[in-house]
Amino acid sequence: MRYLKQLFTRRNWWVIALLAVEAALLLFRFAGDYGAGQTVTITPEQIVPYAEGALNDSRGTQIQDYTGVFATTRWFDLEPGSYRVSITYVTSGGDGSASFVDEIMPTARYDQVTLSSSRTRTVFSLWMPHGCENAQLQFSANGGVMFVTGAELIPTHAWAYVRFLTLAAFLLLADWCLLIAAGRLPFPIRSIKMRYSAAAIAGVVMLACLPLGFDYLIYGHDMSIHLTRIEGLKAGLLSGQFPVRMDPEIVNGKGYPFSLMYPDLLLYPAALLRILGFSLQQVYQMYVFGVTLATALVTRYCLKKMFASEGVALTGTALYLLSSYRLANVYVRAAVGEYSAMIFLPVVVYGLWRIYNQPKQGGRLAWLPLAVGFTGLLQTHLLTTEMVGLFTLLFCLARLKQTLRRPVLPLLCRAAGVALVWNLWFLVPMLQYMLTETCRISGKYDASTLRDSAAYLGQIFLMFGQGGGYSESLSVGLSAEMPLTVGTVLGFGALLFCLCLMDPALRRADRGVVRLGGWALAFGALGIWASSTLFPWYDIYQNIEWLSKLLGKLQFAWRFLGPATVLLVVCSCCALALLRRSRPDWLRAAAAVLVLLTVLPAGLLTYEVCRNSEVVSYQSLASIDNLADQVGGGEYMPYGMADGSENAWENTDPCFPEELTVSDYALGTLQAGFSCVNTSDQPVTAVLPLFSYPGYRLTAGEGAVLGESDGLIAVTLPAGYSGSVQVEFAGFWFWRLADAASLAGILVTVLLCRRRRGTAPAAPAAA
Repeated sequence: MRYLKQLFTRRNWWVIALLAVEAALLLFRFAGDYGAGQTVTITPEQIVPYAEGALNDSRGTQIQDYTGVFATTRWFDLEPGSYRVSITYVTSGGDGSASFVDEIMPTARYDQVTLSSSRTRTVFSLWMPHGCENAQLQFSANGGVMFVTGAELIPTHAWAYVRFLTLAAFLLLADWCLLIAAGRLPFPIRSIKMRYSAAAIAGVVMLACLPLGFDYLIYGHDMSIHLTRIEGLKAGLLSGQFPVRMDPEIVNGKGYPFSLMYPDLLLYPAALLRILGFSLQQVYQMYVFGVTLATALVTRYCLKKMFASEGVALTGTALYLLSSYRLANVYVRAAVGEYSAMIFLPVVVYGLWRIYNQPKQGGRLAWLPLAVGFTGLLQTHLLTTEMVGLFTLLFCLARLKQTLRRPVLPLLCRAAGVALVWNLWFLVPMLQYMLTETCRISGKYDASTLRDSAAYLGQIFLMFGQGGGYSESLSVGLSAEMPLTVGTVLGFGALLFCLCLMDPALRRADRGVVRLGGWALAFGALGIWASSTLFPWYDIYQNIEWLSKLLGKLQFAWRFLGPATVLLVVCSCCALALLRRSRPDWLRAAAAVLVLLTVLPAGLLTYEVCRNSEVVSYQSLASIDNLADQVGGGEYMPYGMADGSENAWENTDPCFPEELTVSDYALGTLQAGFSCVNTSDQPVTAVLPLFSYPGYRLTAGEGAVLGESDGLIAVTLPAGYSGSVQVEFAGFWFWRLADAASLAGILVTVLLCRRRRGTAPAAPAAA
């Protein structure tokens, strides 16, 4: 703020003039972009038969029992801009598809959409950066009868918003660099050492983000589900929900509890960018970059606090950020929850280290890092939370004598209690749905299934892995296996720590680092053991049923490679810290070898990922038209829904009995309403196309009862009922109470931190 006041003075008149010109340029361009584009209406006579056997009449173009392109529109002009393309059609016996063609300058970005037999209209997004004079839509059939009746291209304001924000960001960055060069603003990093550190962090982040430098997405196993989650958050926010509980759009608008069952706090910025007009592909790429940068900064901060060495912290950051398991999560699996949770694994390790080794540092707030770490895990990936919680419990039991003493036990209790309060807003509704068997949660595995998903010990320490594949059965071997490895480098780092322990001078160099490395090595080895074929999974299945069911929720034994990775990174850093204290001449050589053994396999893995990935582009959810892919094959569907029920996916019509005279029926966002008269002398039941999740509220006359029928909302009306019926999703009062408690807990914590910062100087970090 002080520099801003100095900046806007008469002496710096040229700065004010420059900003004024840029502001005028931005507004002028935005005004022009806001009205960009023109509406193009495709009438039936403008749809031309392309294949032999296609017929055209006043209603459109149709074909029967044909596979391939059967019709196109006539060429039309299209101005630069963003468009919503709507196609109307009728099909039976097979799905079709539609695509956009720009022969002169093929720079358009658009969704590849399916003309599904479950609908009569499909909508997708089109981005035209340059415009064209020879554009057309093409329609394909895949058997059955396909009848295209028309299309319309409608301009949207996304073009204006995206161009405004991107140019504004560019100008701000350019102005910042100019003002630094002109001496009007100080360089943000004054220390030469810290500048080198920032450059190193930037280099590692850019290396980890190289697969993002394409005009298409590197497709991963779970990408469609997580892109659907972002789109669901967008739709939920636009419908007025905050926090979002129920996705109002996917599965044909029947309401789906992704945000209620799956933590998605970090996805809110991506959803906001979608609202502003950025494509689904762009916001996902920005999300991956943001998570990668956050992982690097958080890891460096935690390691610097624990080892008080910039070199050790930077080396550990490179080992962690470029680890094979993390890169596989990001690019091979697209496991958004799991790789996002890896931001907070170092925070949990740092939090435990601080409580057990420096409980007096930070005073009453020494519990804060551990609370933040577990909050981050809860808000990103529940299965990682379960694993880390188990490891934390074992660690506390292993150090039981110290755990039960003051101040460790009070700090642990505060961390657990505060993390619980912070997350009540998510945990209360999620546990309500989970414990009452509201949703059909798949993955009811046990320890016997974990055995077949384990990895071979040699596989876990391989240096290189292919940039693709899946988790196959043990009987298949590695021919089609994705990279399930922590890498040779972390095995080498653990070996280096063991070699340091053999040297009495190194052991005496820092007892605290030796203890930290010992615990990290022990629990890292436990993680490796649990993820390998050497672990007695089948014995647990046969003899300890409760533990078998608990661990079975993890689905795959190799998930333990996540905690193992961060623990072995800490162990490797301990080896470097010992060398720094007693053998500084060996430190650079050891760090260089570790970084080299990290960069080489990371570079090969990212190259293989880019080379093997299919080219996919997502402007919106229209490209992910397979409903089963959007919701993971039916995960979290209502518990009462019958398997294979067509109502789950396709039917969007209500079911009214003959005795019920209905008028003014309307289906809205997570709501439905109608007026009716029950002409019979018996109660009748109307079934609405909304999934029957708890939280729906019925507004109707006396005697009407809200219920469910095969997983859908049902309203039973008494004999002779006459009046209106309104059903809408409203949640529960205690959800709002939990929201308020979490908000109050966060505000109190912020006030305590500000008070602490204002009254007590920070204690120096020590290893």
